[in-house]
Amino acid sequence: MNIYIKLEIETRELISRLLLGLYAASKGHQVLIGDDELLKLVQEKKLNPGIILEKSITPSESRIKQIEDYKLNNSITTSIDEEGGLIRENLDIFLNSRFSEKTVSLTDKIFCWGQYDYEKLLRLFPQHKKKFVITGNPRINLWSKKYKSLFSLSNIKKKKYILISANFSIGVSTKRLSEIVKFHIENNYFDNKDYEEDFVKIQNYNLQLLFKFVSAINYITKRFPNLNFLIRPHPTESIKSWNNFFKKKKNLEISKDLTHSDWIENSDIIIHNGCTAGVEAFARDKKIISFEPIKDKSDFNNFPNKFGYTATNEIELGNIIEKIFDVKIDKKVDQNHLNQFIYRFNNYENENFAEKINNEWSKFENIELSKKNNLMVIKFINKLRLIKNMFIKPYFNEKFPPLDKAKIINVINKIKETDNSLNKVNFEFIGPKLFKLSLIK
Repeated sequence: MNIYIKLEIETRELISRLLLGLYAASKGHQVLIGDDELLKLVQEKKLNPGIILEKSITPSESRIKQIEDYKLNNSITTSIDEEGGLIRENLDIFLNSRFSEKTVSLTDKIFCWGQYDYEKLLRLFPQHKKKFVITGNPRINLWSKKYKSLFSLSNIKKKKYILISANFSIGVSTKRLSEIVKFHIENNYFDNKDYEEDFVKIQNYNLQLLFKFVSAINYITKRFPNLNFLIRPHPTESIKSWNNFFKKKKNLEISKDLTHSDWIENSDIIIHNGCTAGVEAFARDKKIISFEPIKDKSDFNNFPNKFGYTATNEIELGNIIEKIFDVKIDKKVDQNHLNQFIYRFNNYENENFAEKINNEWSKFENIELSKKNNLMVIKFINKLRLIKNMFIKPYFNEKFPPLDKAKIINVINKIKETDNSLNKVNFEFIGPKLFKLSLIK
């Protein structure tokens, strides 16, 4: 079958999409992975019908039109929401902004991260029960010990970094607040008044929290001049905006290089607030500090803050850092919270989520979805894209810069080392943001 996998944020999704694509290709399917331009080729019928994996089915007019066009091309639409929202306590508001009766009815299968989002979606859309299936997200599989070697980097470990995981958007975003609001209006997010109210609360809270973090970072970098600190901005945040908050410091770096998982795996301590990084750090058995200088009355994202230590001010934060390095103690996690972890993220150590998704795809197999594509036209389109980029500087998408061929090959080889059933899969680079995976002939 033809399988078309959308990639939106390179640092967040590339490796998990590769993992998923490799398993699909090992079953004999032709897999294309790329940005939204890939799916436009399906809409325009320049690619034959296939199974599409969308990263969301938000009820915007443009997304509804996309899914309708996929159907006109006799393609099958599947989706796993990459935003997830599983760290939220009130998931209903989030899900109502990401799904609608219209988009769910147009989609053939919706993959859930775990029991948590599955149950919530069933309650919101009971008439579409058969469309929802718990597969887990391959991104979470990458937290397991099996894939540890993919993220082990001795050059980071040598410097003993303390990672500060940022997730603020407002104040350090790549976009102005007016642009963010415009996007929400155009995509009908604010049609849901609960979501609009939640959005305002979150932005207000995050702006206050940002200034508390900046003050705390200045404090701990001064208190611990011999420790190395790294701020890892969220994909939607600007390194330039972050740099504006600080004078140059020898022991502070701000970087989007490497993935979040690379930094979490190789740092000594992870500092965050309400960030998925706190949950991943727990899965990777790291030392974690939740910095909570402002009490969040809504508790909308307090789940990740239950893992590790809690500091309510910058002095406490410094004392905990000192204690972790000097005393080498671990903080136990409440059993109920451990159960919640599995409830939300599934059994990532013992189950293969990529295999589960592929099993669901196989149920749609038919002749129409298996018509071979003539990729000569697609390669020509992408060659023109590359030539155009040589003469006209393209818009630099912070979420998805041009792909690095050598990096992808390196990741593929590491994944193959974990599972020799993937060894016969071939990689072909087609364009700056498009590649193919298929069985070696």
